[in-house]
Amino acid sequence: MNYVTLSPMESGEFITANANDIKVDVDKCKEAAIMIMDSLVDGSIGDIEYKSNPLHPTGLTHEEHLNWVFVLDTLNFSFWPSEGEHYDVTYKDKKETGYLACCAAFCKAFDNGVRITDANWMENVTMEELDEILKSDSGHSIPLLFDRYRALHESGAHLNQKFGGQFLNLVKKCEGKAQTMIRQIIMIESFRDFTMYKNKQVSLLKRVQILVSDTWGLLKDGELKELVAFPDLDTLTMFADYRVPQVLSYLGCLEYSEKLLEVLQTSQLLKYGDTREVELRGCSIYAVNEIYKEVCRLRKDNYNGIDFSDKRPIFAIDIDVWLWQFRREHAEDVEALVPYHRTRSIYY
Repeated sequence: MNYVTLSPMESGEFITANANDIKVDVDKCKEAAIMIMDSLVDGSIGDIEYKSNPLHPTGLTHEEHLNWVFVLDTLNFSFWPSEGEHYDVTYKDKKETGYLACCAAFCKAFDNGVRITDANWMENVTMEELDEILKSDSGHSIPLLFDRYRALHESGAHLNQKFGGQFLNLVKKCEGKAQTMIRQIIMIESFRDFTMYKNKQVSLLKRVQILVSDTWGLLKDGELKELVAFPDLDTLTMFADYRVPQVLSYLGCLEYSEKLLEVLQTSQLLKYGDTREVELRGCSIYAVNEIYKEVCRLRKDNYNGIDFSDKRPIFAIDIDVWLWQFRREHAEDVEALVPYHRTRSIYY
C-alpha cells in the first residue's frame, strides 16, 4: 500500500500555497538563517548534536544504543500537560520537562536494571509498569499513557518479528539511504503521520524523521558510519510539532491570522487533521526549508568573509533542533508572546 501522496517537503509547499490562517515571511526566515550562521561561526551549533545530550546513555553496545533510540522515538509525542497537571522528572538533581523528562525517566529506570533496550521488554511491558517508569515527580501519569503502551508493544513486536529484536538490523537493510529508512519505519502503524488537506493526502512524518536523524547522529562519526552515509539527508524536513511553530512565530517567520491567534490564546484544542493544525505544521516545514536555503546561500557566499569549507554541514533537521533549543532557552519570552497549539496526537 502506498501511504504517501506528497512527501513532507512537497506537503509543506502545498499547504503553504493554500493556507488560510498562516503566511510565511521569507525575509524573517532569512534573518533567522543569519542566527544559525552565527552559531556555526562561534561553535555553539555543536550544542544541538545528538551526542551533546547528557540524557543519552554511554557505554552501550551498538545494538543496545540503537534500541534505546528506537524506544525513545517510539514514545516521542505529546508531552504538554493537561490543565492542573505537570510532566517533569528529576534525574541526577536536575528537573527536566517534556521530551527530556521522558529521557530522564528512562535513564532512572535503566540505572535500576529495567531492560529498556530489549525488544522483548518493549513487546511485553505492562501498562502499569510503563506508567510507573514514566510518572512525573508530582505523581501525574504521562499524557496518552495507553497510546504509548500500545505503540511500544507494536514497535517491540515489529523488531522481534522482522529484525531479530534489533533496530540495527533495520538500519542495515536501508543501504545507507535516509528515504529507504523512512519507508521501513512507516511499516509501523504509530509512525504513519498522514492526513488529508484540501483533497490531497499530505505527510508530515515528525517522529519518523526524528528517528532517522537520531540514528544518523548516533552513528555518523563511529565505526558504523557507512550505515548512515545518507547522501539524501537534505531531503529530510524539520520535525513538525507544536513547539517549533511557536518559536517560528516568535521570530516572525510565521504570521498568524487573528482567528488563529484567538484559538491559541484561549487554549482551544485542535484535532489532529484540523485544517489549522495542518497549516501550523506544514507552513513550519516550508519556513524551515526557506531558512535552510538561505543558510546554504550564505555558506556559498562566504558569510562575513569566512571560508566554511571546514565547518560542519547544516541541514533542515539541524535547524529544527536549533529552534527547539532556542525556545527552551527563551521559554518565558516566547510563551509571553505566542502560545503553542494544543493537539493531542501520537504523531508529535
